[in-house]
Amino acid sequence: MKKGLQQLLNRAQKFDDAYSDKIAGMYEGANPFVQALAYTAGGAHPSLRKGQVEMADNPQLQGVLNYAIPAANAVPKYVLPAVGVTAAGKALMDLATAVNSQLGDGQESGQILM
Repeated sequence: MKKGLQQLLNRAQKFDDAYSDKIAGMYEGANPFVQALAYTAGGAHPSLRKGQVEMADNPQLQGVLNYAIPAANAVPKYVLPAVGVTAAGKALMDLATAVNSQLGDGQESGQILM
């Protein structure tokens, strides 16, 4: 079972690495500040791999950033799209309900409930 979980994690890491590379490619040629933002919180850093921040003068902050940067990069890659899809689905359901109520597709008197 442990081997199966490791294989699953490896596949997920490969997917995330490829996705991160695609995002990083969108920032090629941008100014250094924009590129730094892309790798810090814009999705260009892999979310399933520990960061590699080098800070010899503050090892505690280095440790925090090594985990915070991948977590922050997961938000624009996975969380925001999922929220967008959910919101779009809710909007479609609301639209369908509004259309059905306008069309009079409700139960009329004399009909049997099904």
